Amino acid sequence: MAQGFGNTQVTGKASTSGEQTLFEKVTLKAGGDKKSLSWYRSTIKTLSTTYNKNFERYIKDEKKDRSDPSVDQDSNELRRYVMQGHMYMFEYKAKMQYLPYYDKFPLVYVIKSERSQFWGLNLHYLPIKKRIAATNKLISGRIDFPKNCLHKYLHSHVQGLYLDLALTEWDSAILLPSEHFVKSTQKLEFNIAREDVWKDTNETFYDKFRAQRVVKGYGTKASKEMALS
Repeated sequence: MAQGFGNTQVTGKASTSGEQTLFEKVTLKAGGDKKSLSWYRSTIKTLSTTYNKNFERYIKDEKKDRSDPSVDQDSNELRRYVMQGHMYMFEYKAKMQYLPYYDKFPLVYVIKSERSQFWGLNLHYLPIKKRIAATNKLISGRIDFPKNCLHKYLHSHVQGLYLDLALTEWDSAILLPSEHFVKSTQKLEFNIAREDVWKDTNETFYDKFRAQRVVKGYGTKASKEMALS
């Protein structure tokens, strides 16, 4: 059974100030060797656990006002829920009734969040070069993605916590082969090659979702927000 983020007890808090980033640590562990996709997913899960199982701390952290929500956070954080304008990794078990396949380990930029569900752009649906270009636009304040990347997620189908990625980690996070596309039929599950997914995205690449990036901070009920120019 999948454990999700936040289920391995490790003390300490991730920081990007003078320390290796999460994804630099993953690269170092790989040691230049070719690793399986499952190895990358497992290693990211293990290294991303920065808190003990202390939900009072999660709640306290999420209630803190951010003095300037236009400034992206400078460290990775585990979250119980998502906010617009952030990029997350998490484990997911989708309803397969209307889906040809889905990503069990998505990397999602959130564009809208509600109590029971949220909408986001899964960067894993893009080939690497196009993923880099889309991320660079995000960092500069513009959302420009093929609609094939846009998906709705149910909070009740997320396994574990959300890993909220620091802006400084985005450019390395998008390069790791952590995607896991599958198709489920009743009790059977089949892996789908990422190249096949990328081919589908390329076929409708110019059918785009475009918007200005908006960042909402973890704070008051009426969370502060700012449109980035």
